[in-house]
Amino acid sequence: RLLLVTGDLLLIITSIVGALLLWSTWAERIVNWALWREQALWALFIFTGWTLWLTFSNMYNLRLAITVAGSVSRIISGGVTIALAYLMLFFITSPAPIIGNPPSMFPPLTPGGLLPRLAPAIAIVGSTLLLLAWRVVYALALSGPLARRRVLILGAGKAGTIMHEVMREHDAHYQVLGFIDDDPEKQFTLVDGTPVVGCHERLPQLTRQYRVDEIIIAISSDVRGSMLQAIMDCYEQGIAIIPMPLLYEHLTGKIAVEHIGSQWYTALPLQQHAASNVLSIIKRLSDILFGLAGGIVFVVLCPLIAVAILLDSPGPIFYLQERAGLHGRSFQVRKFRSMIQNAEGNGQAQWAVKDDLRITRVGRFLRKTRLDELPQVINVLRGEMSLVGPRPERPQFIKQLQQQIPFYRIRLATKPGLTGWAQVNYGYGSTVEDALIKLQYDLYYIKHQAPWLDALIMLRTIGVVLRMKGQ
Repeated sequence: RLLLVTGDLLLIITSIVGALLLWSTWAERIVNWALWREQALWALFIFTGWTLWLTFSNMYNLRLAITVAGSVSRIISGGVTIALAYLMLFFITSPAPIIGNPPSMFPPLTPGGLLPRLAPAIAIVGSTLLLLAWRVVYALALSGPLARRRVLILGAGKAGTIMHEVMREHDAHYQVLGFIDDDPEKQFTLVDGTPVVGCHERLPQLTRQYRVDEIIIAISSDVRGSMLQAIMDCYEQGIAIIPMPLLYEHLTGKIAVEHIGSQWYTALPLQQHAASNVLSIIKRLSDILFGLAGGIVFVVLCPLIAVAILLDSPGPIFYLQERAGLHGRSFQVRKFRSMIQNAEGNGQAQWAVKDDLRITRVGRFLRKTRLDELPQVINVLRGEMSLVGPRPERPQFIKQLQQQIPFYRIRLATKPGLTGWAQVNYGYGSTVEDALIKLQYDLYYIKHQAPWLDALIMLRTIGVVLRMKGQ
């Protein structure tokens, strides 16, 4: 990811600088600080546009980055989108009078008539071509056999097979050579289609035989005695030793709560940052700022949504429901009603399911666009919720799920949010298995929460809303 980000940013900057230098030569202008200040607006627009587009279109997903077709289509779409956005902005901000002769779309090819349109055009086309070439080279190079890390997985149990499945999804980066396991019944058999090549005593010999780059430790018990010595012998040979929970976290953006065993500390944000108080203040100020902006949207759209709800089905406009917030404190969450009245007539909490018959026609639209959550800006302004965080859950479900899923109550360690890492990666869940997967994402957010991650989640949430992918 660091290589991708660095390459993208360098090429975008190169295209902008190159476009300005090319034009300045053609227009016989001296490149100085005054010229840079004069043209800073369009340069910043193109740079910001590409940065947002690459993030918004999930171009730093490693599985997507190694597919040529997916990368090419998204880069071309980005170039077209930025070009159209620039044209719209240019005409909106043009000083030309509304009445009279409009500015010529094709100015004369003279030094004075070319700049404000030619240099940005060169930058947009140039950045698109450079990014296309770079992404294709990246995909082809890193999908080749020489770029793949040769891996042995220590442990052929549940954790090992789960890690094997994940690494299959990243097969352009990893080649799993086999499992190491001490169970005699598994020796020299196939587990998930991959051979168990030996026990831990032969680990140093096997790493030399297979030219191994990494060993993934996928056992839940403590590593001691001869196994620890075998691992240390491999480490002295220059082989990377990586615990399964950490690699799983890096590759999936989730915490493997059911497989961390004695390494429970990998699921928790144990390290206290000196700047945590400052970050908390920044987060709260952001919540207030965006809450006020969302409040304006709420005031504008509320009458229209209210009329649509009343015409579609009888019942109240708003729906209030008890949810568990920070440290388990209860509060009333506000939503636009998207289900029929008395949807839980028996008084028992029920999960909504896909194509739930209780959802109204207007409610289905509200859920797809996530407009049903808009009244929760009130909860954000009251401090009961944040803009980004784990979605607040009902106390009844928490009581049930904490008995079935390890570490479930840890999601109460931070303020719940309007949107979250689980929502942009997984969507709605209606089973215990769904709740487990969403918890893995929530714990990843709690462990790594930072302004940059909040910004990424907000960008991807905008994409969900625009594509009507809510549920």
